Amino acid sequence: MITSFFAPKKKRARPAEEDSDNIHKRASTTSTSTPSITTPSPSSSSSAAAPSAIISPSASAESRSKASALLRHFPDSNHDVSWRRALKATLESKKFEALAHFVEKERATKTVYPPPELVFSALARTPLHKVKVVIVGQDPYHQPNQSHGLSFSVPRSIPIPPSLRNIYKELLSDPLVDFNSIPTHGNLERWASQGVLLLNNVLTVRKGEPATHSKRGWEEFTDAVIRAVVERHDDKTTTVQSQDFDDTQEERGRGVVFLLWGKPASVKAQTVLAKYARGKSQQHAIITCSHPSPLGATKTDKPFMQSKCFSRANEELTKRGWAPVDWRVDGDL
Repeated sequence: MITSFFAPKKKRARPAEEDSDNIHKRASTTSTSTPSITTPSPSSSSSAAAPSAIISPSASAESRSKASALLRHFPDSNHDVSWRRALKATLESKKFEALAHFVEKERATKTVYPPPELVFSALARTPLHKVKVVIVGQDPYHQPNQSHGLSFSVPRSIPIPPSLRNIYKELLSDPLVDFNSIPTHGNLERWASQGVLLLNNVLTVRKGEPATHSKRGWEEFTDAVIRAVVERHDDKTTTVQSQDFDDTQEERGRGVVFLLWGKPASVKAQTVLAKYARGKSQQHAIITCSHPSPLGATKTDKPFMQSKCFSRANEELTKRGWAPVDWRVDGDL
């Protein structure tokens, strides 16, 4: 079923409480009884941005220094500068300076996850020109050793979180996906290496305190990340130079698949698409369903479980000329 993101709101059921992996008790998406692929309509309006901290002139130099510290581990090598070029205006903005100042201040007095070298892991492991699927989470995991910069993913030595276990169960139940058993770990780096951008809405969090770094500037930064993905497929608005990539003009116009679980992820991505796709939103596929948390995976009008969202994503990739994703988390590529 093809629907518009800006269609009149339907009556909502009582929100299902979701686990603390990424959503922190936010309501799941409600819509039709099956997962849908939608195309957002262009709109001149957008969600109001959260107010950002104001940097006084006397603090400006210090803030720029903090921004440099935060960016020390930003992906920037001789092999890939695509994210830095695409996000140049954002990284040099006063809002990002304020965000960097806040994160540095938090690290000075609190325990903050993930560690500095892993904050931008999603971008480092999936260069802009390789992005073909976007999965949007919320906060990083907020318990020790869990977060390593990829949404829904944890290091191999960490127990599999409930939401990720449900993700594995859904993969196992999908007959069109090669996924034969529940893995023994929750590391999704193999997905990232295939072009799956595992992006959280907010990239840092205080230990044991979910959402403590929300509304501090990360939302605007990750909006800019999604915008860069969208604009890369629009020749008129591209923010990066063609020489930054090993791909062709045809590949840059293919579009990508947005795999959106839960209302916050859906609203975020579709708002950016509606604002920046500039009439080319049909290039992108948007597959939505509820969040995979234990309390959200089965209790909405469009449940995550039995959604077959992974095989549907591969179908959309094939239509656009991309190779399908091998959703297994082990094995050579």
